Amino acid sequence: MSNNADALDSLMQAARGGDQGAYRQFLAEATGRVRAMLARKIGNDSELEDVLQECLIALHEKRHTLDPDRPVGPWMYAIANYKLVDHWRKRGRSKVVLDDEADMAVDADSFAQVDIAALLSELPEAQAEAIRMTHIEGMTNKEAATRIGIGTSAMKLRVHRGMLRLKEIVEEQDQ
Repeated sequence: MSNNADALDSLMQAARGGDQGAYRQFLAEATGRVRAMLARKIGNDSELEDVLQECLIALHEKRHTLDPDRPVGPWMYAIANYKLVDHWRKRGRSKVVLDDEADMAVDADSFAQVDIAALLSELPEAQAEAIRMTHIEGMTNKEAATRIGIGTSAMKLRVHRGMLRLKEIVEEQDQ
């Protein structure tokens, strides 16, 4: 686990123990990380701050759902991703910017009105897992690859192939 993840975990643990200062620090750290993740996906769009606020409110309201034995980062990024998808759904559009250049060829608008969990269940498990870790949990390819014990290039390939297959599935469903 990285030092950054340890900091979030330690701050949340202290906050659970009643340390309000630690909770304020947690929110400040979470704000920076979620803002950076959102900026990668939507750019410095005028809606970024709105989505960020929705994410912070959800983190606050859902903090009781975090298992104390699990790392904070994946939980936090999953909530942020869900809030981003909800935000786009409400506006009837999607501007997902995928983190890797290889995935940029996939038209994100293809995924605007779909059930991601159902789509992922149609992929080979290795590809679905790669997409969950990188695009839902917010891990980098390197972090995800390290977690499951494969090379970064292999992780990028799994994500890329999975995203291409998801696009094909969505296009087949639209016909």
